[in-house]
Amino acid sequence: MNAEKVKKLTMQVMIGSLIVAALIAVVAVLAGSFNDTFGKALGTLFLVMLHSLTSLSFLGQTLHENRAFKFFENTIFALIIMSFFTSVLGVWSLLDGETVGKLYMTYAVLFFASLHGQMLWSTRGKEPKIDAIVTVNYVFMVAVILLLLPPIWVDNGDFPSVYYRILAALGIIDATLTILAVIQHRMYMQKHPELQSPIYNVPVAYDAKGKPLPAPAGQKRHFHPLIWLLGLFIVGQVVLPLIYLFFNAISQ
Repeated sequence: MNAEKVKKLTMQVMIGSLIVAALIAVVAVLAGSFNDTFGKALGTLFLVMLHSLTSLSFLGQTLHENRAFKFFENTIFALIIMSFFTSVLGVWSLLDGETVGKLYMTYAVLFFASLHGQMLWSTRGKEPKIDAIVTVNYVFMVAVILLLLPPIWVDNGDFPSVYYRILAALGIIDATLTILAVIQHRMYMQKHPELQSPIYNVPVAYDAKGKPLPAPAGQKRHFHPLIWLLGLFIVGQVVLPLIYLFFNAISQ
């Protein structure tokens, strides 16, 4: 079963859940009573509708060929599915609120990690020095992710300040390498205006073999909106550790 069939099957499951939840709500209205079970059923109805609409919008995007952010889009679709089951289990008290919160914080980390990784991958294949920067950047990116997860999941985790200092230092290096890779990529693209790049908010045309066609002459290049979103995260990755270290220093 390929990825597209899995996505369609997931949509069918969600639609089936929507019908079941709607039937439960109808029974509650006809019975004239509204207890905790019916309240949870209506909560499930809302969650199913929300995740179904979100999945449907992403499904339309991920069915296009040669899309620039394929890995990121597939990751988001998987996160939507996990979010659906997490929220439903939370509504029915099968997961406590603390666990639900930890899961959603983990999903947020995976969201930005997938976007970060996709963007870095999109800058490769132009110059060896850019590829080298990206390779090193991946190492620091993985290290930051691994260090972010323990504070999320360890209950009452009293991590020493050196742990957060290491995390802050790695985050700053990670962000710096990312900015450097983007700058080098942009400089290369300015020298070769005929080339296409998926990190810019311009349509990338492909030939019958799936290879990108030369960019039209005079085409203006602007960063893709997702790159601006990642930029905010990268800036925060530099600024927040510095703020933490500043307040930690003055409190001692």
